[in-house]
Amino acid sequence: MLIVDKPIKSTVEDFLDRKDFATNISNAILNYSDADNSSLTIGLYGKWGSGKTSIINMITENLESKENIIIVQFEPWIFSDTQQLISNFFKAFAKAVKHKDYADEAKKIGEELETYATFFEPISLIPEPTVSILSIASSKVFGSIGRASKKWGELKRKNLSDTKLSIEKHLQKLNKKILIIVDDIDRLNNTEIRQIFQMIKVLGNFPNTIYLSSMDREVVINALSEVQKGDGSEYLEKIINVPFVVPSISNEEVQKFLREKLDEIIKDEDDESFDKNYWGNIYHRGYKYFFKNIRDIVRYTNVLRFNYGVLKNKVNVVDLMASTALQVFEPKIFESIRANKDLFVGSIPENRYGGDFVKEEIKSFIEESYENLQALSKEAYLDLLKELFVKIKEVYSNTHYVGSSSQCRKDAKICSEVYFDTYFTMVLNEKELSSYEMKGYIKKIADEERFKQDILQLNEQGKITGFLEKLQDFTSTDIPKESFQPLINVLMDVGDSFPIGDKGMFSFGNSMQIMRIFHQLLIRVKNKKERFEILKTAMEKAENSIHIMTEDVSIHMQEHGEYDEEAQPASECTIEKEDLLILKEILLSKISIWTERHNLLEHENALSILYVWLRLQNEQVKDYVSKQIQDDSNLLLFLKLFISFGRRQSANDYTMHTYKTYNYKDIDMFIDIETVIERVRNIHVNEDELAVYAVENFISQYNNSENIERLKK
Repeated sequence: MLIVDKPIKSTVEDFLDRKDFATNISNAILNYSDADNSSLTIGLYGKWGSGKTSIINMITENLESKENIIIVQFEPWIFSDTQQLISNFFKAFAKAVKHKDYADEAKKIGEELETYATFFEPISLIPEPTVSILSIASSKVFGSIGRASKKWGELKRKNLSDTKLSIEKHLQKLNKKILIIVDDIDRLNNTEIRQIFQMIKVLGNFPNTIYLSSMDREVVINALSEVQKGDGSEYLEKIINVPFVVPSISNEEVQKFLREKLDEIIKDEDDESFDKNYWGNIYHRGYKYFFKNIRDIVRYTNVLRFNYGVLKNKVNVVDLMASTALQVFEPKIFESIRANKDLFVGSIPENRYGGDFVKEEIKSFIEESYENLQALSKEAYLDLLKELFVKIKEVYSNTHYVGSSSQCRKDAKICSEVYFDTYFTMVLNEKELSSYEMKGYIKKIADEERFKQDILQLNEQGKITGFLEKLQDFTSTDIPKESFQPLINVLMDVGDSFPIGDKGMFSFGNSMQIMRIFHQLLIRVKNKKERFEILKTAMEKAENSIHIMTEDVSIHMQEHGEYDEEAQPASECTIEKEDLLILKEILLSKISIWTERHNLLEHENALSILYVWLRLQNEQVKDYVSKQIQDDSNLLLFLKLFISFGRRQSANDYTMHTYKTYNYKDIDMFIDIETVIERVRNIHVNEDELAVYAVENFISQYNNSENIERLKK
């Protein structure tokens, strides 16, 4: 939902902590004593977007429950007809005073004000604030008999001066203050600004009356200087008796509000998919300088909310936030980047001639673009570009980043040739499959061999993750039951060749996506035996994968409570327990064949396969691992399996950092540590950082365990 750029209504919404400022003004209004029977004019000065109206709303909230004050709200900029500005003011004044809950004296004042308003209906431009204005208004009224109102009888009996005097007498008798709020005077044109002030100073100068007028002081002064042909500041000082300046919003408060709004928009982003180190660099090297006030944030987050809604899980969220900021605050820069894609995507050519030419072209482009900057300094702009685009960083650092194009594509960044256009067009990039394409693939599932080739091609093109995600949109009704067997056959057979997959907001890795597809299809098959037969056939046919069937059997084992968890009710299990026993036997047979043909320790999911196998054949697993690790390279592979990764943030850091931990305690589930410790102490490790980490931690934790045993003795 888009946020409307509107002020707060109550002190409970005051996240900028300005309620004390509003309370002080409220108290000053309540305590004001009218000694000379003339009005008081308070000026509330603040720039556009500084929160003037929010402060006025809090003042109104403080005063509206007080019995001794009547509040009149007047927004002059909503009237399109300049000629009616003054008459509409007094009509609004009359309506507020004639409120049904006020005393008879107030109602009389309201009636008088209605008559008073009629005098000004034909007036367009008002001369200098002198007494003669009253006679001018009277003559114009009586020269417009054809447009006389229902108050014509009153006009015949009184002239303008008499009516004003009558209002003043009633106001003196009324035991209430009148607070007239005139908001956003700076929205008016120059002539209207002068009209409002002349009205306040002459026509609306009543006893017990307080005007609270909000404005951008510089805008108003410039307007008055233009129309007065004189010193606008001096003119304003004669009108405003008590000036207040809106407390400035600190940059810290602006940035805090920005972070809160960003959290609201991307709250569902997975921590693993959100690169906080990269975000920290983007934020501190350019992004944060876009935002000067709250309105900047509201304007920006409205656009970001839309962009994120379209591209969620399709592009890099940090790049999307940064590119949206350019779109909102630097539109000319945004369009020029869009029109010069070749200067921004990919890397600088490694050959010297081509590289030097491209570098000069990029530098020239950036130098020329400086003149189009509206929000950022040159330094912040360049720093932001260097973070967003590897190519720009290479130009200014004279460094070539090997493999950067692949990484940008993998992370769906704006610097990738594949994803660049999506940030500007909001159109899904070529790696995404449309519903039309998905339906085409679904129609071909029944032809198992053809479908298998399609899947392998999608995998080569890097589209398989998107395919698996989108396929789940069709599993409930669109895939016919006759296609279940070939679909499960293919995924069971080639699933291990798929990349692990992104772990984004709705992603659980490609193997888990396959498990979800299996489950969603099989629950449409009401007969459990039929479900079993589908899985049995797929496992028996599979020759190219071992992890997918291991994962599938593991899930059914969990359903039946074989992982020290309470079993699901039998009615909720996908297959019967006796059929699960058969699937386990098939899996063990497949593992036996697999381990004869392949080194299981090299499998991307080796540890998860070993854990399941260990539950089924404890001794066989240990024998297999023991034989494999006789080779030092396999021993290193085995030790590396127990490295796990996490993220944390220290007190002095802006961003999260990736850290490693070593799961030493599970190693003795597979091997006798005493049989390998001396080999590990002397093993040769090349420049494999993870192998070094595994060896060092293995030895360190072994030594610690030995020391603990000695202390026990």
